[in-house]
Amino acid sequence: MSVVALAIAAEIVPTIPDWLPGAVAWAAAIPLWHRLGQRQRLMVVVMGVLGAAGMAWGAMHGQSGLLARALTMNTMIIAMLVGVAFLPLVSVRETHGAADGEPAPLRRGRLALLRTIVGVHLFGGVINLTAALIAADRLRRPPGPGVPVPDYPVPPEGTLTRQQAMALGTAFSTCAFWSPFLGAMAVALTVAKGSSLFTLVLMGLPLGVVATLVLWAWLSTARFDHARDFEGYPVDVGGLWIPFVLAIGVFAIHEWKPAWSIQPVIAILAIAITGVALAAKQGASAASARLQRHVPTRLPGLAGELWIFMAAGLLASGLSALLTAFDIGTPFTRFGGLEASIVLVICTLVAWAGLHTIVSIPLVGVWLAPLSPEPDLLALAFLCSWAIGLPACATSGTVLTMQARYGIPIGTYIRWNLPYLVTMLGVSIVALNLYAYLLY
Repeated sequence: MSVVALAIAAEIVPTIPDWLPGAVAWAAAIPLWHRLGQRQRLMVVVMGVLGAAGMAWGAMHGQSGLLARALTMNTMIIAMLVGVAFLPLVSVRETHGAADGEPAPLRRGRLALLRTIVGVHLFGGVINLTAALIAADRLRRPPGPGVPVPDYPVPPEGTLTRQQAMALGTAFSTCAFWSPFLGAMAVALTVAKGSSLFTLVLMGLPLGVVATLVLWAWLSTARFDHARDFEGYPVDVGGLWIPFVLAIGVFAIHEWKPAWSIQPVIAILAIAITGVALAAKQGASAASARLQRHVPTRLPGLAGELWIFMAAGLLASGLSALLTAFDIGTPFTRFGGLEASIVLVICTLVAWAGLHTIVSIPLVGVWLAPLSPEPDLLALAFLCSWAIGLPACATSGTVLTMQARYGIPIGTYIRWNLPYLVTMLGVSIVALNLYAYLLY
């Protein structure tokens, strides 16, 4: 919470050092180390060691400010993730049936599948993976009559079918094409300096729509019996007022104070909207108590994201020092649609090989910086690589959650997603080249 407060204060009071919120973030991360899984720890250690080595090399060759750069690189992203973590308190609830307090019955068929995909996509664009997990916990079933037995161990609470896992986990990932409230957008805006949030949302929304329709069409084919038996999750569309109000507030403040970083603005608005909504529904006293409980009980769950973003800052700072010391040139002489497509393919393939895009995107950004690429085109390539790369990345939160929570092996989930993701990779390449054509 101090990271959020300092990030906001640094925008208002220029005398506050930029590195201070980052130092506080490290102070928060260290006691949470034990919460990381084995894969996360390995990734953090590798990034941290490589980044520290690069920074040490740069310092030995006369470069300065490397530690401050590492501390400031992803601090605003962390602040945003903390603020958005409050939204599940008010954002998603189930549609109720005839009896008050009873969940509505699950509907079946292609329309139920579409409604589930769209609901997870929209709510996931605001409250992250939580939206998919809420629906998945409702739909999961233990093997039994009418439920196929998978060829892997199933948790006692049950698991998801291939169709359900893709309709929830993969549908969530598609909102990375456009959502201003996810780490994907925050990373793209941070690395592609000068990119416009409004432009990226406008460019990404059509891709999000296409991705949703392609996923629906794929999960409605004969392979899945045309979705006749799919049980849809009944999301209350009335809850969409939360993302609508948040989006209006973010764009309004961005127009009023365009120099302010967008991430801390999202953080403070998310917390404020949550507090006001809870107070209106439960009263000020109950809302205050619930917000206070949320801080120590839920925010430590961000340990993985916190450590990965801080370690990625170290790695990017170290790489920047090495590129400067060795004077490594850029791989292109210009940056257009073809070059953006190459960046997309590289970042996506690296993600499919197991390296999270939070690592590859800053590396590519540092490498291309001397070229001064068109920022919106570069940022859109990053968003596409995030949306397409992570559903098949062994170190992504979605894939790891499918394995840890629902027993779906990592390799199995990755294999399930590849046909759909290859299709969206082609769609995204066309979109990048079309945008570059219109731009130039």
